[in-house]
Amino acid sequence: MAIIIEEEKRKINWFAAFVIILVLAILFISAYYLFFSGEPLIEKVIPLQPELQSLNQLSSVKFDPALIADNNLFQLLKKYVNPIEIGPTGKDNPFLR
Repeated sequence: MAIIIEEEKRKINWFAAFVIILVLAILFISAYYLFFSGEPLIEKVIPLQPELQSLNQLSSVKFDPALIADNNLFQLLKKYVNPIEIGPTGKDNPFLR
C-alpha cells in the first residue's frame, strides 16, 4: 500500500481579484485624464464664445480694499454685531507657576 500525498490546490478568490483589478483600472484612468489628457471636455463641448470673454475681463479686475474702506457711504453703515474677541480658551496650564 502506498501513501499518496498531494498538495491542496489553491482556490482563487475571484471577488478580491476583481476588486483589485477594478481599483487599478480606476487609478490608471483617473491619472491619465488628470495628467496626460488634452483639452478639457467642457472646452470641446462649449467653445469659448464672445460672451465668455467678458468673464475673463471681469476676473482680471484688481480689488483694492482701501478704496472701499475709505468710502463715505461705507463709513455711514452701522455695526449691528459686536466684533469677535479672540482670547485664550480652555483650562490654564497647571504645570506653569
